[in-house]
Amino acid sequence: MNLFKKSLVIFLIFIFHLSLSFALPAVTPSVPDFSGQYVYYRDTSFERESYIGILYYDESTYALRYYAPVTGKGKSLKPEKNIHILFTIDSEKKDLELTGERIMSTIQPDDTDLINYIHDFFYEMTKRRQNVGDISKEKNDYQDYEQFGGKVTLYFNPLIPIFNLEKIVSVDKKTVLQIVTAGQLISAEDQSFAKFTGIEEKFTDKNHKFKKDKKAKPLEVNYKATENSTELKAKLDSSWNAAAENFLTLGNLAAFSVNEVTSQKENQIDVLKRRLLLGNQMIYPNWQNQKIEEKLNGTLYTQISYHAENDSYTYDFKFLREIDSKTVALYTLTVFAGAYEPNKKYFNAILASFE
Repeated sequence: MNLFKKSLVIFLIFIFHLSLSFALPAVTPSVPDFSGQYVYYRDTSFERESYIGILYYDESTYALRYYAPVTGKGKSLKPEKNIHILFTIDSEKKDLELTGERIMSTIQPDDTDLINYIHDFFYEMTKRRQNVGDISKEKNDYQDYEQFGGKVTLYFNPLIPIFNLEKIVSVDKKTVLQIVTAGQLISAEDQSFAKFTGIEEKFTDKNHKFKKDKKAKPLEVNYKATENSTELKAKLDSSWNAAAENFLTLGNLAAFSVNEVTSQKENQIDVLKRRLLLGNQMIYPNWQNQKIEEKLNGTLYTQISYHAENDSYTYDFKFLREIDSKTVALYTLTVFAGAYEPNKKYFNAILASFE
């Protein structure tokens, strides 16, 4: 259960208290990028499984990384590829101009093409993000992009860090590049970007089983952050144990929390929405199966996240309700996949109770 408690504490600390934000040269994003935010894409223009990631340190420092896992056997065996480069740029120039680079990984003589690919990706995506202009809502742009086969459509989303790029689709409707995960490094020791190795689309969880206790009694959670705060409610049952007034656990299978989150600035809701979707400390939310649902009283964010340190998966639900321009109510429910899948009705009833 430390898994849940640790993740929750980290999430709440960093949700509004991030370091200074910057942006790509000549780009003014509607949702600012913060130091430590990163994105990984699956690039299907390669014959083998391949990922390209970009990490944002500050306005003049970025890291890019190409990763491909071991593939094939015998004579067709292709070894793992991991090329990690730290770049510095001149942030005062409109066009991307490198002032330095350092290769952070071991490379082989035949890696020259991959290093060139990383350079091209950085230059091309920066230029294309600059050219597309304002991205305050989802939009797409039809372009000629030789690296990805010629005529393509680029899909943009302001909630995605750095390039705001969600995917690239060819004229024959094939997705040639698509976001896989995105995250927020929380310290210099956080290796989430450097150690990403992909996410399985199919998963099993036989280690976390749950059977509803038919004798459990209803348990209503009522929480007020301060005397003048809005009362926040949810309905659980006596199977849950309270570690705090607003934090309960279901054995080692699930965790629930409710909080009032306040920002010093107004209109920071989009900043918060992005942060809800980012992983941290070796936890990788799969952006291919996430859902964002607008409800009558708020927005429900649903993700399945891979926990690399435990080789496990959780369903992560975050419900956001705006109280005023500086304050939101935030409910979170995290459940191991093995407990949630056979008991969706039970856990979905908890989600439906958020008030």
